[in-house]
Amino acid sequence: MRKIGKFYRICFSLILVLVIVYLASRVDFIFRPIRVAIDILTMPLLFTVFFYYLLRPLVGMLGRFKLKKPLAILMLYAALAGLFTLFFFLVWPTLRQQTIDFANSLPGVVLDVREQLLRLQDNELVRNVDLRDSDLTSRLSDYVSDLVDTVSTYISSAVSFFTTLVIVVSTVPILLYYMLKEDKSAYRSLMRHLPSPYKREVRDTLLQIDRILSEFILGRVILCFLLGVMIYAGFLIIDLPYSLLLALLLAVLNLIPYIGQFIGMIPALTIAFIDSPTSIIWVLLIVNIAQQIEGNLLSPHIYGRKLDIHPMMTIVLLLIAGSIGGIIGIMIAIPVYLIGKVIAIKLYRRFVMTRPAPRTPAGPAEP
Repeated sequence: MRKIGKFYRICFSLILVLVIVYLASRVDFIFRPIRVAIDILTMPLLFTVFFYYLLRPLVGMLGRFKLKKPLAILMLYAALAGLFTLFFFLVWPTLRQQTIDFANSLPGVVLDVREQLLRLQDNELVRNVDLRDSDLTSRLSDYVSDLVDTVSTYISSAVSFFTTLVIVVSTVPILLYYMLKEDKSAYRSLMRHLPSPYKREVRDTLLQIDRILSEFILGRVILCFLLGVMIYAGFLIIDLPYSLLLALLLAVLNLIPYIGQFIGMIPALTIAFIDSPTSIIWVLLIVNIAQQIEGNLLSPHIYGRKLDIHPMMTIVLLLIAGSIGGIIGIMIAIPVYLIGKVIAIKLYRRFVMTRPAPRTPAGPAEP
């Protein structure tokens, strides 16, 4: 019972702290500087953590060749600069032009879909369905119109996002350099100052969180890159308009587990339908083959295990995170949930499951 009492005392203390923070937040001059600092630091820190987990294995690999960390980091920076240069010279012109053309064509998407639906009257399979007299055309047109509005909103958000990225990107290389250079020094310092009874549990928790973040970030990036390459190759074969942009969109949205791939297919299917209704079959076939290769061949070797999260929980998390934090909230929802789950399980085992069993009175001795 003592452990349970301690658990409730800690919960009460946390609630009390949250109440104090909430009341203090009502006083604007206290929390306004803190809010501004958080807004400024959030993006650089997120990108720093992202690139830290991407580059840390490469720094360790170069360390096996007896290279000092500062030199290894600078070599990686030079390699990244070369990759970005190749991207801007080889990929960016095509991607930029396709993005401009796609944005300019958005207002006419609804009319194109309506026209394509009416053309289906000449098809043997749908000749008996009167698309002009039914409300199918108007419903689909309204749906596509809503989709266009949503895409336009997210494009505006993406433009704002990249504007913020340009403003803060100068701080990321500096923060990343020191994170890669110091690596686990903060972890070792924390372990030295922790009381002995808590060292083992805190160490196990931090190592588990580190492993989860490493697997999620590194694994998802590799899988999404390979998926994007396969889908882009397929779109080029069928000569789908905006092939590079649509493949990139599918690859980026695949960072969101389970539902990201379905969201990314909507623009590709819409463009395929406008181009030719039969192109929808080819797009579905290409994306499905690429996803099967990713899920059955690549993912087991890269991840080694599946994410410990139910698809329904993923949907709920993304809905909540999207309403709170927009695109950034959606991107970090799953890692934050996995980290919180690890901490919650550790606290539960610490304060609830380890309580001593109640003593039972001893019975009479057997003769």
